[in-house]
Amino acid sequence: MNLKKILSDFGSWIFIGLTFLGFIIIYAGVGGRGRYNPTGDINWYFIGVGIILILPFIIYMIKIKLMVKKSSDENAERINELIYNGDKVIVNLYDIEIKSNNYKQEIEVRNSGGNGTRNEYIDVNHNVIRFTVPYKNELIEYRFDIDMDVTKLKMHFAIKKTTILYVDQENPNNNYLDLRFLEK
Repeated sequence: MNLKKILSDFGSWIFIGLTFLGFIIIYAGVGGRGRYNPTGDINWYFIGVGIILILPFIIYMIKIKLMVKKSSDENAERINELIYNGDKVIVNLYDIEIKSNNYKQEIEVRNSGGNGTRNEYIDVNHNVIRFTVPYKNELIEYRFDIDMDVTKLKMHFAIKKTTILYVDQENPNNNYLDLRFLEK
C-alpha cells in the first residue's frame, strides 16, 4: 500500500471523527442529559466549539453539491450544443444490438415492526446497447447501458423505429444519442 493512500485514508478518518465529536459536543452544549449536567442549561462555548468542528463537514458537503450541479449543467449544455449545432445521423433502431443480463438479486429488508429482517428478491435488468455508425469516413462505436426490461426496451425501439445521433463536427467522440423517448 502506498503512503499517499494511507495518509488519505487517515485524513478521512480524522475528518469523520472530528465531525462526530462536533455533534457530541453540540449535544452536550445544548443540555444533553448527563449525571452532573442539570437539564436545560445551555453552554454556548460547547456549542461554538462543536460548530467549529462541524464547519469543515458542512463546507465539504456544499462544495460537493455545487460540483455535482456544475457537472450536470455542463453536460446539459454540451447536449444542447450538440442538438443545435451537431451533425444529425439517423440511426435505425432495428440494427441495434441489445445484450441483456437479467437476474434476481437478494436483498435484506427490515420488517415493518422493526424486529427482524427478511430476504426479498428484486429484478435487475442490465442491458447494453451497441451499434456502429459510419460518419465521414469513420466508424463511430456507440455503447449505452440501460436498466429496463429487455422486452419493454424492444417494444420502445419497435414503436420509435429510428432516432438521431448528434455528432460534433470537430470531435466525433463527442456525441449524443437521443433516447429521450425511453423516459416516457
